[in-house]
Amino acid sequence: MYLNEVDWTFDTIRRKTAEGNYEAVNYHRFADDIVIAVSGHSSKSGWAELVLRRLWEQLKPLGVELNLEKTQMVNVLKGESFGFLGFDLRRIPSRNKNGFFVFMIPKKKARTTVKAKIRQIIQNAGARPAQDLIKQINAVLTGWVNYFRVGNSSQAFSEVRDYTEMKIRTLLTRRKRRRKRSIGWQRWSNEYLYSVLGLYWDWKVLPLKSAESF
Repeated sequence: MYLNEVDWTFDTIRRKTAEGNYEAVNYHRFADDIVIAVSGHSSKSGWAELVLRRLWEQLKPLGVELNLEKTQMVNVLKGESFGFLGFDLRRIPSRNKNGFFVFMIPKKKARTTVKAKIRQIIQNAGARPAQDLIKQINAVLTGWVNYFRVGNSSQAFSEVRDYTEMKIRTLLTRRKRRRKRSIGWQRWSNEYLYSVLGLYWDWKVLPLKSAESF
Protein backbone atom coordinates (compact mmCIF):
# COMPACT_ATOMS: atom_id res chain seq x y z
CA MET A 1 0.00 0.00 0.00
CA TYR A 2 2.86 2.40 0.78
CA LEU A 3 3.92 2.44 -2.89
CA ASN A 4 0.47 3.34 -4.22
CA GLU A 5 1.42 7.02 -4.25
CA VAL A 6 4.38 6.18 -6.47
CA ASP A 7 2.03 4.27 -8.78
CA TRP A 8 -0.30 7.24 -9.06
CA THR A 9 2.54 9.65 -9.77
CA PHE A 10 3.97 7.61 -12.60
CA ASP A 11 0.56 6.83 -14.03
CA THR A 12 0.03 10.59 -14.26
CA ILE A 13 3.41 10.98 -15.93
CA ARG A 14 2.52 8.20 -18.36
CA ARG A 15 -0.73 9.89 -19.37
CA LYS A 16 0.72 13.39 -19.63
CA THR A 17 3.67 12.34 -21.80
CA ALA A 18 1.66 10.04 -24.09
CA GLU A 19 1.27 11.01 -27.73
CA GLY A 20 -1.87 9.30 -28.93
CA ASN A 21 -1.42 5.57 -28.42
CA TYR A 22 2.33 5.97 -27.99
CA GLU A 23 3.55 6.08 -24.38
CA ALA A 24 6.92 7.74 -23.84
CA VAL A 25 7.04 6.59 -20.21
CA ASN A 26 5.65 3.22 -19.15
CA TYR A 27 5.63 2.13 -15.50
CA HIS A 28 5.24 -1.40 -14.12
CA ARG A 29 5.38 -2.57 -10.50
CA PHE A 30 4.83 -5.91 -8.78
CA ALA A 31 5.29 -5.75 -5.00
CA ASP A 32 8.59 -3.87 -4.64
CA ASP A 33 9.96 -4.69 -8.11
CA ILE A 34 9.70 -1.75 -10.49
CA VAL A 35 10.48 -1.33 -14.19
CA ILE A 36 10.10 2.01 -15.95
CA ALA A 37 10.45 2.04 -19.74
CA VAL A 38 11.37 5.38 -21.32
CA SER A 39 11.33 6.20 -25.02
CA GLY A 40 14.72 6.07 -26.73
CA HIS A 41 13.75 8.70 -29.30
CA SER A 42 16.25 11.53 -29.67
CA SER A 43 13.56 14.00 -28.60
CA LYS A 44 13.42 12.22 -25.25
CA SER A 45 17.15 12.44 -24.53
CA GLY A 46 17.79 12.74 -20.79
CA TRP A 47 14.31 11.55 -19.83
CA ALA A 48 15.57 8.30 -18.32
CA GLU A 49 17.78 10.21 -15.88
CA LEU A 50 14.88 12.52 -14.99
CA VAL A 51 12.58 9.56 -14.39
CA LEU A 52 15.12 7.89 -12.11
CA ARG A 53 15.53 11.11 -10.14
CA ARG A 54 11.76 11.44 -9.82
CA LEU A 55 11.56 7.89 -8.50
CA TRP A 56 14.15 8.73 -5.83
CA GLU A 57 12.13 11.82 -4.89
CA GLN A 58 8.92 9.81 -4.57
CA LEU A 59 10.47 7.08 -2.44
CA LYS A 60 12.41 9.28 -0.02
CA PRO A 61 9.37 10.63 1.94
CA LEU A 62 8.19 7.03 2.34
CA GLY A 63 11.45 6.01 3.97
CA VAL A 64 12.18 3.66 1.08
CA GLU A 65 15.53 3.45 -0.68
CA LEU A 66 16.39 1.88 -4.01
CA ASN A 67 18.56 -1.23 -3.91
CA LEU A 68 21.67 0.11 -5.63
CA GLU A 69 22.87 -3.38 -6.53
CA LYS A 70 19.65 -4.15 -8.38
CA THR A 71 18.89 -0.69 -9.74
CA GLN A 72 20.22 -0.23 -13.25
CA MET A 73 19.64 1.83 -16.34
CA VAL A 74 19.85 -0.16 -19.57
CA ASN A 75 19.56 0.74 -23.23
CA VAL A 76 17.46 -1.92 -24.92
CA LEU A 77 18.07 -0.24 -28.29
CA LYS A 78 21.69 -1.41 -27.96
CA GLY A 79 20.67 -4.99 -27.16
CA GLU A 80 21.09 -4.69 -23.40
CA SER A 81 18.81 -6.82 -21.22
CA PHE A 82 17.11 -6.26 -17.88
CA GLY A 83 15.58 -8.54 -15.28
CA PHE A 84 12.03 -8.44 -13.94
CA LEU A 85 10.15 -11.00 -11.85
CA GLY A 86 12.62 -13.78 -12.59
CA PHE A 87 12.80 -13.13 -16.32
CA ASP A 88 15.53 -11.67 -18.53
CA LEU A 89 14.08 -9.40 -21.21
CA ARG A 90 15.71 -7.89 -24.27
CA ARG A 91 14.68 -6.36 -27.60
CA ILE A 92 15.75 -8.35 -30.65
CA PRO A 93 14.95 -8.21 -34.39
CA SER A 94 11.95 -10.20 -35.56
CA ARG A 95 12.57 -13.17 -37.84
CA ASN A 96 11.34 -11.33 -40.92
CA LYS A 97 13.49 -8.31 -39.98
CA ASN A 98 10.33 -6.21 -39.93
CA GLY A 99 10.56 -4.58 -36.52
CA PHE A 100 11.55 -5.98 -33.13
CA PHE A 101 10.02 -8.04 -30.35
CA VAL A 102 10.57 -8.67 -26.64
CA PHE A 103 12.66 -11.81 -26.03
CA MET A 104 11.79 -13.12 -22.58
CA ILE A 105 13.47 -16.08 -20.85
CA PRO A 106 13.87 -17.36 -17.26
CA LYS A 107 16.93 -15.86 -15.59
CA LYS A 108 19.93 -18.10 -14.98
CA LYS A 109 19.27 -17.85 -11.23
CA ALA A 110 15.73 -19.17 -11.74
CA ARG A 111 17.02 -22.16 -13.69
CA THR A 112 19.74 -22.85 -11.13
CA THR A 113 17.26 -22.65 -8.25
CA VAL A 114 14.79 -25.16 -9.68
CA LYS A 115 17.59 -27.59 -10.57
CA ALA A 116 18.89 -27.30 -7.00
CA LYS A 117 15.43 -28.26 -5.71
CA ILE A 118 15.35 -31.31 -7.97
CA ARG A 119 18.86 -32.27 -6.89
CA GLN A 120 17.90 -31.96 -3.21
CA ILE A 121 14.89 -34.24 -3.68
CA ILE A 122 17.10 -36.85 -5.34
CA GLN A 123 19.82 -36.55 -2.70
CA ASN A 124 17.29 -37.04 0.09
CA ALA A 125 15.55 -39.91 -1.68
CA GLY A 126 16.75 -42.64 0.63
CA ALA A 127 14.79 -45.81 -0.05
CA ARG A 128 11.54 -44.06 -0.91
CA PRO A 129 9.64 -45.52 -3.89
CA ALA A 130 10.40 -43.87 -7.22
CA GLN A 131 6.75 -42.92 -7.70
CA ASP A 132 6.78 -40.93 -4.45
CA LEU A 133 9.88 -39.03 -5.56
CA ILE A 134 8.31 -38.31 -8.94
CA LYS A 135 5.24 -36.81 -7.25
CA GLN A 136 7.48 -34.49 -5.25
CA ILE A 137 9.50 -33.56 -8.33
CA ASN A 138 6.30 -32.98 -10.31
CA ALA A 139 5.05 -30.52 -7.70
CA VAL A 140 8.24 -28.47 -8.11
CA LEU A 141 8.19 -28.61 -11.91
CA THR A 142 4.49 -27.78 -12.18
CA GLY A 143 4.82 -24.53 -10.26
CA TRP A 144 8.04 -23.50 -12.00
CA VAL A 145 6.86 -24.29 -15.53
CA ASN A 146 3.48 -22.62 -15.08
CA TYR A 147 5.20 -19.43 -13.90
CA PHE A 148 7.75 -19.32 -16.73
CA ARG A 149 5.50 -20.75 -19.44
CA VAL A 150 5.12 -17.43 -21.27
CA GLY A 151 7.66 -15.86 -23.58
CA ASN A 152 10.61 -17.71 -25.09
CA SER A 153 11.30 -20.35 -22.47
CA SER A 154 11.77 -23.38 -24.75
CA GLN A 155 15.55 -23.60 -24.37
CA ALA A 156 15.38 -23.08 -20.61
CA PHE A 157 12.67 -25.72 -20.35
CA SER A 158 14.81 -28.18 -22.30
CA GLU A 159 17.72 -27.48 -19.95
CA VAL A 160 15.64 -28.20 -16.83
CA ARG A 161 13.86 -31.19 -18.38
CA ASP A 162 17.13 -32.80 -19.50
CA TYR A 163 18.66 -32.19 -16.08
CA THR A 164 15.67 -33.75 -14.32
CA GLU A 165 15.70 -36.82 -16.55
CA MET A 166 19.44 -37.26 -16.01
CA LYS A 167 19.17 -37.06 -12.21
CA ILE A 168 16.30 -39.54 -12.12
CA ARG A 169 18.08 -41.99 -14.41
CA THR A 170 21.23 -41.72 -12.33
CA LEU A 171 19.28 -42.48 -9.15
CA LEU A 172 17.49 -45.45 -10.69
CA THR A 173 20.75 -46.82 -12.06
CA ARG A 174 22.46 -46.43 -8.69
CA ARG A 175 19.64 -48.30 -7.03
CA LYS A 176 20.14 -51.16 -9.44
CA ARG A 177 23.86 -51.04 -8.67
CA ARG A 178 24.78 -50.44 -12.27
CA ARG A 179 28.23 -48.91 -12.48
CA LYS A 180 28.00 -47.46 -15.98
CA ARG A 181 25.63 -44.55 -16.43
CA SER A 182 25.03 -45.50 -20.09
CA ILE A 183 23.36 -48.70 -18.94
CA GLY A 184 20.92 -46.64 -16.89
CA TRP A 185 20.07 -44.41 -19.83
CA GLN A 186 19.29 -47.47 -21.96
CA ARG A 187 17.37 -49.19 -19.20
CA TRP A 188 15.26 -46.19 -18.13
CA SER A 189 13.67 -44.96 -21.36
CA ASN A 190 11.53 -41.85 -21.76
CA GLU A 191 8.51 -44.11 -21.98
CA TYR A 192 9.36 -45.57 -18.56
CA LEU A 193 9.96 -42.16 -16.98
CA TYR A 194 6.80 -40.56 -18.34
CA SER A 195 4.32 -43.40 -18.88
CA VAL A 196 5.25 -45.67 -15.97
CA LEU A 197 6.58 -43.30 -13.31
CA GLY A 198 4.39 -40.38 -14.43
CA LEU A 199 7.07 -37.69 -14.66
CA TYR A 200 5.74 -34.20 -15.43
CA TRP A 201 5.48 -33.72 -19.19
CA ASP A 202 3.61 -30.46 -19.99
CA TRP A 203 6.46 -28.19 -21.13
CA LYS A 204 4.42 -26.21 -23.65
CA VAL A 205 5.41 -22.54 -23.97
CA LEU A 206 2.77 -19.86 -24.54
CA PRO A 207 3.62 -16.78 -26.64
CA LEU A 208 3.76 -13.48 -24.82
CA LYS A 209 0.71 -11.54 -26.00
CA SER A 210 2.38 -8.16 -25.58
CA ALA A 211 5.57 -9.17 -27.40
CA GLU A 212 4.44 -8.34 -30.92
CA SER A 213 6.79 -6.52 -33.28
CA PHE A 214 7.21 -2.80 -32.71
